[in-house]
Amino acid sequence: MFGAIDIGGSKLLAAVAGADRRPTSAERRTTPPEDPLGVLCDMLDAVRGGRSLDGIAIAVPGPFDRERGALTDPPNVPPAWKRVALAEELGGRYRCRVVVENDANCAALGEALHGAGSGLDTVVYYTVSTGVGAGIVNRGRLLTGRHDTEGGHQVLWPAWLGGPACRCGGAGCLEALVSGPSIARRFGVPAEALDDAAAWEDVGRWLGLAVTNAVALHDPDVVILGGGVCNSWDKFWPSLSKTVDRALRLQARPPIRQAALGDDRNLYGALALL
Repeated sequence: MFGAIDIGGSKLLAAVAGADRRPTSAERRTTPPEDPLGVLCDMLDAVRGGRSLDGIAIAVPGPFDRERGALTDPPNVPPAWKRVALAEELGGRYRCRVVVENDANCAALGEALHGAGSGLDTVVYYTVSTGVGAGIVNRGRLLTGRHDTEGGHQVLWPAWLGGPACRCGGAGCLEALVSGPSIARRFGVPAEALDDAAAWEDVGRWLGLAVTNAVALHDPDVVILGGGVCNSWDKFWPSLSKTVDRALRLQARPPIRQAALGDDRNLYGALALL
């Protein structure tokens, strides 16, 4: 049996899986401000039901330390969650191997293997939620750089042109324009309550530019978008699609799809890494 954890800025998810690496018996909680290791152990114990674990896979927000399996200083989690040595602490507690990977990479791998990118060679995935991240999968393998990909912090509207501040310390990042908290700051209401056609046109335009950039860099077979903001897909899709058609010139437009695995996509990808 394997355990899987998804650490998000606003929610936590834990599950177990058998040899098929498909998550079951999920436990969901709001991300608390304190005691991260205690909470994670409590959630794992709830889903494993006293059975031993052969491995644990954890999806985490970036940036993180892949070699140590530790959180570093992700901007979208409470302070107590920063610099937690997840692999060391949970590996010692459960006496098993622990794999830690960026949550957007996990989602990309999950969607590539089991979801909207199944059967395709090159998949680019954007998660649009509390933060914005990106992952690239080629023929079933994650593409990672020296440290980590940060597609959510590609600069689309730089500070010297008036772009809004981002929680990473920069300005005009994709995350500062289309994440859930950024939408609330820019338009005065949470994304799920936003009913302003012009505002959603703006969000779709920025997402369309991000999709165009992904196509220019990777020429993928599909671009997939998931996360909480994508629950409003029908509101921003016309603008996103129009922007890609206007901006993309040298390459054929690939399919652009909404993610198919729901909240479990990060768990599917993390478990595949085991």
